[in-house]
Amino acid sequence: MIENKYSEHDKENDENKLKKLHKWWYDARSIHDLNRYEQAVDDDFVDGIQWTEEEKKILQSRNQSPLVFNEILPAIQWILGTEKRTKIDWKVLPRLNDDVQTADIKTKLLKYINDVNKASFVRSNAFEDAVRTGIGWLEVGISQDKEKEILFFRNENWRNMWLDPLSTELDLSDARYVFRSKVLDLDTAQLLFPENSDDLKHAAIDRDSYGIGIDGNEEDLHDIASHQSYLATYNGFLNEQNSRQLVRLVECWYREPSKVQVIRGIPRYEGMIFNSDDEGMQEALLNRASLVNAVKMQVRLAVFIEGGELCQDVRSPYYHNRFPFIPVFGYKRKRDNLSYGVVRNIRDPQSDLNKRRSKALFVLSTNRTIMDEGAVADLNDFEEEVARPDSIIIKKQGKSLDIQSDKSLAREHIMLAQQDADYVRQSAGVTGENLGMETNATSGKAILARQNQGTVITVTLFDNLRLATQLSGEIILSLVEQFYTEEKTFRLTGKRGEQDFVGINQYDPATAGLNDITEFQSDFVVSEQDYRESMRLSMFDQMMTMISQMDSQIALQFLDLVIEWSDLPGKEEMVKRIRKINGQVDPNDEDAGAKAENLQVEQAEQARQAAELAQRQVDAELQEQESKSQKAFAEAQRIKVQTMTEAFNAAIDVLQEPSAIVMAQKIMEGADISRPGSQ
Repeated sequence: MIENKYSEHDKENDENKLKKLHKWWYDARSIHDLNRYEQAVDDDFVDGIQWTEEEKKILQSRNQSPLVFNEILPAIQWILGTEKRTKIDWKVLPRLNDDVQTADIKTKLLKYINDVNKASFVRSNAFEDAVRTGIGWLEVGISQDKEKEILFFRNENWRNMWLDPLSTELDLSDARYVFRSKVLDLDTAQLLFPENSDDLKHAAIDRDSYGIGIDGNEEDLHDIASHQSYLATYNGFLNEQNSRQLVRLVECWYREPSKVQVIRGIPRYEGMIFNSDDEGMQEALLNRASLVNAVKMQVRLAVFIEGGELCQDVRSPYYHNRFPFIPVFGYKRKRDNLSYGVVRNIRDPQSDLNKRRSKALFVLSTNRTIMDEGAVADLNDFEEEVARPDSIIIKKQGKSLDIQSDKSLAREHIMLAQQDADYVRQSAGVTGENLGMETNATSGKAILARQNQGTVITVTLFDNLRLATQLSGEIILSLVEQFYTEEKTFRLTGKRGEQDFVGINQYDPATAGLNDITEFQSDFVVSEQDYRESMRLSMFDQMMTMISQMDSQIALQFLDLVIEWSDLPGKEEMVKRIRKINGQVDPNDEDAGAKAENLQVEQAEQARQAAELAQRQVDAELQEQESKSQKAFAEAQRIKVQTMTEAFNAAIDVLQEPSAIVMAQKIMEGADISRPGSQ
């Protein structure tokens, strides 16, 4: 709740305003009352509270315990476990070219805020409420505690919240009001609203005079036996635990049509309702901003004592002009738009399962006896003895005594109970294959098909969570742009443990100015995510099979996309290295176009250098070959000259012999010196 420091009561309108608020408060409780009771029962079924008090009495009269065979719990846990294992990624995008760097800093700041507020756990808690009861709530606001982070992000219990019953939109854009009711200690409430100290004290005293219903309201009681039984237990718990003085305060965030002035011409305040008390907006008017008259629904905050006085009625201090509460819906009924969760449609088979198993146990442990009057001496002793598995029955002669036991009926109950268990899982969207159970599906394709069946049934739940993440992110970003005006340094820790220190609203030497994150408005965008784990794994296997059949060079170009579908640890680093090797850029990178152009220039330069190197290698090889050729030619000439010289010398030696002269003469004359006697 906002502290009373924003108080600006309009005394003349308090009475009429209070009447309207009380009327809305009564309407919201009246319309939602029965459905909220069903939501409370849904919650109990998950926790194993599945027998009414009347049903317990019937079992106890038969000396049976109210046994619970909870098939709902593992189905709900599977859905919640899938959400916890799913990473929701997002980023802040700039609206102008001048805001690219600031948007990146805002992304880091929002991740820091998420870490500080344990946002993943907060979303999981709200999602659990949505799965179990049909609606969970997230709250985003500014903390008044200076020792904590400025912005808080937390989960609010569905029991404390009431929504405008005429609202149909998932983002509450058409809701006129949202209520939150909380019980506070009297001294705490008096400290928050000292002007209403006496009224608060009177309300705390009067609280003991009326009963507390399921949501703390006496009007919640209905003439329904099970409903009254539930409330009796609930009231007894509260009365035992809360003996101190308490008071219930009701907080109402509502929209009121107002004639307002909207700021134009300044990126920081573009489209916002002008607030004369805001120094930044006043300064903007002195520059180039202008005001435009408009009629808008303006969000206000009122706090009043249940059944009592108005403590506060102020304009919302937030620029985003939205409710600070974000619903996470499960399912919504078309008839009256009321919400319900996964449990609602599987309560009946779960109840029938418990009763079938109890009936089967009763049949197996009891016998039916048909006998003549006086067949046994003592009926009480006979009743105890016949219940024993090793009983010995003594009957009187001439009297008929027939003990019957229909065990086949127990088998029929067990069979029907098994069908109930299967129906619970199928209706919840959690098949036996999802739970890792052995079923009649034997082939891999059949198992994957049934796993996909379960993920398709539950996809609405995850889409609603994604919408809530988008809406809460938009509000967080707006509050950052409004309230994070002081200099701040925060730390981010990467997946490998590396630390990154980021500063905001600090002097930037590069631009000779401040890196003011409040100067421009940005957009919050949730990245596309595949919540269907089994489907994602199946597609990963199919893609791996597909690229294994491709040419190696083509497959390498698709490898980064395939790895992104996997759950391999460190896959981000693997994808980066693959793209670096392939000369690819991240398609989600805002500077992908510029990086692609730079990469093309770099690749062209590398290609030119490679071509020059190749040409130099070719020239060197040709030069080497030419040098070898010249050496071979010179050697051949040398050998030729040497051979001719040797031949010439040999010829001279021959000519110097007399016989050689005769031989030479005959040769010249053409004589045949080879014939006998030719000499």
